[in-house]
Amino acid sequence: MEYTNSSLPLAPLLAGWCALAAAALLLAAAISAWLQRPRRVAEAFRRQGIDGPPPSSFLSGNLSEMQARAAAAAVAEAPAAAGGRDFEKEGFDDYCKKIFPYFEKWRKAYGETYLYWLRRRPALYVSDPELIREIGRCVSLDMGKPTYLQKGQEPLFGRGVLKANGAEWHRQRRVIAPEFYMAKVKGMVELMVDAAQPLLRSWESKAAAAPGGVAEVDVDDDIRSFSFDVISRACFGGDYSRGREIFRRLRALSGLMSETSVIFTIPSLRHLPTEKNRRIWRLTQEIRSLILQLASERRRAGEGEPAAPAPDFLGSIIENSRDQPRADDFVVDNCKNIYFAGHETSAVTATWCLMLLAAHPEWQDRARAEVLEVCGSGAGAGAPDFDAIARMRTVHSVVLETLRLFPPSSFVVREAFRDMQLGRLRAPRGTYLFVPVSTMHHDASIWGPTARRFDPGRFRDGVAAACKHPQAFMPFGLGARTCLGQNLALVEVKALVALVLARFAVALSPDYRHAPAFRFIIEPEFGLRLLVRRLGPDGRH
Repeated sequence: MEYTNSSLPLAPLLAGWCALAAAALLLAAAISAWLQRPRRVAEAFRRQGIDGPPPSSFLSGNLSEMQARAAAAAVAEAPAAAGGRDFEKEGFDDYCKKIFPYFEKWRKAYGETYLYWLRRRPALYVSDPELIREIGRCVSLDMGKPTYLQKGQEPLFGRGVLKANGAEWHRQRRVIAPEFYMAKVKGMVELMVDAAQPLLRSWESKAAAAPGGVAEVDVDDDIRSFSFDVISRACFGGDYSRGREIFRRLRALSGLMSETSVIFTIPSLRHLPTEKNRRIWRLTQEIRSLILQLASERRRAGEGEPAAPAPDFLGSIIENSRDQPRADDFVVDNCKNIYFAGHETSAVTATWCLMLLAAHPEWQDRARAEVLEVCGSGAGAGAPDFDAIARMRTVHSVVLETLRLFPPSSFVVREAFRDMQLGRLRAPRGTYLFVPVSTMHHDASIWGPTARRFDPGRFRDGVAAACKHPQAFMPFGLGARTCLGQNLALVEVKALVALVLARFAVALSPDYRHAPAFRFIIEPEFGLRLLVRRLGPDGRH
């Protein structure tokens, strides 16, 4: 029996070694799969006829080449931006060619749809209209906003409706979307007209004091202030002045976070206590505290009173936060989200719109004639109401053409959270899909030989008649996740343009330098300087 007793301790030992060996094999298999995945994914796309640039680095993919080409393009464009007026003869190029030059290089080499790599993640550049249609048709919750954007832009958006995914996004969208229905926007036109009065008075005062009645005005801050006022009143109602302080901090936060593209940022660095990160954290906390303070005051004021329709966006989301799993986060994140949905797009589109009208006086005159016809001229002229704005078809076409030439967002970006079939394309789980908005808006095969020209007339019969593939027009995004604030943005821009054209003639300052720049959205890098002349009571020069 001696051998039996001595062998018994070997059993647990052997079992432990077997478990370790099995774990080691599993770990080796997982590492091998991780190492081999890029090759397998690339081969899967190659079988579908999709190729692309080989990764320049095992860990960073194509990022180093992208950064190098962007830096070289920035240096090359600096002298050109100083001149900056070629568009008056040649029209407007796709700004993506200058800001993201690597995409255009690869498009010429690999076609409308190609594969590249963001670190270890596959990314598809998609400019095939039929595949874009399929992406737009997809309503599955298994496709949504990329996780790298959620994490990298978390201080700005949190987990609000603009960046949420899956059931969380669907729940928030259902609550928030009605706040931007046209029926709600219709009731905001009066506050838009009121918000524009400081701008109009300022320009009138400057023109009256200027030699010859023509003032040179930096219009960016005035337009941004107007848009701040509109969205602050819509979001915070009677507390709009405090809302403006919140949105000013959001503007500062946006500026800090747009200094470096989130694609090129190493994700873990956002947790380091650098000076920039500490400023981001401080602004984020200040914004959160201010919003929650307002929300707390609203809740206390409403205690014990009968329920009434929410007068503003803050009141509505407070009311709906009771059913949310993270009530305070729901309120804070979606107040931050409305800043981008209802302010940034409107402000920058109005700026580009006035630039284009200043550069094309014939369209400025046509739009002004329509405004005066609809609203009247002379001392009895009235401010535009919603019905008047709805009748301004030329102004509407001007705004659509502005959004075509200068869409605020450069790309529609999606991530496949599981293997997905999009028409003839099989996209593996984890694939990013990048649809270049500006490139599609400037494609001559879609828009015809005048694609680079400012021609609002192309929209006189609507988007479907303006181009070969209507899905290629996507200034507010694509499909189920189209921007919630598009109705507000369109009406706000048209209201401001109508008010300006009824009172002023505008022309580009000789100092204007045309240089679209990427700062989350596309803005004039050097601002917009206009020559502003006050018109007579009948709208004449």
